[in-house]
Amino acid sequence: MGTRLSRRHLLRGLGGVAVSLPLLEIMLDGKAFAQAAPAPPKRYLVFFDGQSLGADNDPLDNDFVPNTVGRNYELKSALAPLGALKNDVSVISGLKIPWAAENGGTVPAGGRPDNFHVTSLSPLLSGVRGTGAASAGPTSDQVVARAIAGSTAFPSLTYRVQADWYLSVSAAYGRDMISYKTDTSGRVVSIPPQTSPRQAWQALFSNFTPSGVDDATRRRLELELRSRRSVLDLVRGDTEKLVPKLGAADKQRLQRHLDELRDLERRVATIAPPQTSACMRPADPGADPAVGTPQGNNGTDNTYAQNLGYSNEEARANLFVDLIHLAMVCDLTRVASLQMTMFQSHLNMFALTGQATDCHELGHGGVPGGTMALSRGIAWHVKHFARLVQKFKDTPEGNGNMLDSSALLFLLEGGHGWDPEGVKDNSSHSTENMACLLAGRAGGLQPGQHVVAAGRHPANVIVTAMKAVGVSTDTLGEVTGDVPQLRTA
Repeated sequence: MGTRLSRRHLLRGLGGVAVSLPLLEIMLDGKAFAQAAPAPPKRYLVFFDGQSLGADNDPLDNDFVPNTVGRNYELKSALAPLGALKNDVSVISGLKIPWAAENGGTVPAGGRPDNFHVTSLSPLLSGVRGTGAASAGPTSDQVVARAIAGSTAFPSLTYRVQADWYLSVSAAYGRDMISYKTDTSGRVVSIPPQTSPRQAWQALFSNFTPSGVDDATRRRLELELRSRRSVLDLVRGDTEKLVPKLGAADKQRLQRHLDELRDLERRVATIAPPQTSACMRPADPGADPAVGTPQGNNGTDNTYAQNLGYSNEEARANLFVDLIHLAMVCDLTRVASLQMTMFQSHLNMFALTGQATDCHELGHGGVPGGTMALSRGIAWHVKHFARLVQKFKDTPEGNGNMLDSSALLFLLEGGHGWDPEGVKDNSSHSTENMACLLAGRAGGLQPGQHVVAAGRHPANVIVTAMKAVGVSTDTLGEVTGDVPQLRTA
């Protein structure tokens, strides 16, 4: 009988360092790859943008939602980064989270209080009415993880790109969380996101301090880290033993996988800190980008062009996208949440869009241009979502690619319309006229269309995605029903 590897085979090296492998033909007992490969696992992602769709006092609700309904929709400025991927992504518009003033002053099921910031968190992510800066129910990523995680090393990944709150005069107070679970006592508790790409890399792809290692070996491993030697170098011996056993196709798959790991590791190790003299903590060799200095107040000190309130979130976003993709390729996880920006985000946008304001103030006239200016910030988020979708599409799997087994959601904090707290229309503090994106073809999803789901709750779209990846439910929290049009051509 020829050589065969387990699906869970790892490359092992010095001191217990281990690197996961993608699915190879040698793991399939000599059968044809396309025929013998097990059904790909389902994957689920929540990608979050802490913005509303439109700016204050602008009658233009958004530059996100297409005018065309159905297929062949046009790409407005906020969605322009989708480019040729629009056939892989659906736009769902007309969504709404209800508020207390519509319900006699009582927060309705799946709704929010009349005040805006953070109170959309709970109904948006868990479908449960919220009253403050926390989710009152488990969020969809954790519900999905309980159903499909299986024996993966990480039932779910929770990452955040925005490194800090960036206001010295206040704190995040829950704006920095998007993942919640029910603990063993039945309480709903938050899952603090990982904000360090370096630590995320080490957790996923290497083990530099394994149990049972003597002190001498541990010191040698620490030296390897300090010298920034590649984890792939540490498993080189095992790699060299494996390669001669592989066929031509497996060698190509393995080489591509190792090249991606090497590139990701190189970028994690060499990324430069932000150019600001206010940074008081120089990064050690191989450290994450330094965390930028917060703004002194809500942006009126005109310091945005100095890159305060910025920690190279552009590089961080690229790294986290790569980590999520590779973790799912290796079946280390099947569920992830990526919070690009916090609710009411004060991330400095100057280095990202050239606008001397923060992400939140784009909706409040921080720079001229109203909704069109705000849409440039949304487009930055969409660019990174599109990059992740493209990586899934470019990864062969079975007879297709990773998108065929995935449901990837793009959610925003708010929409544009009536603000019951401020008693005014055309407000960014509104959960009217909300919209989201859904990519992937898991469970019969039919992407590439603009679906108007007038009056439906964003959780109805989330339920659709959850069902697509195998969760037997028609409910998320207090919201019931899906959007069946997303499964029809």
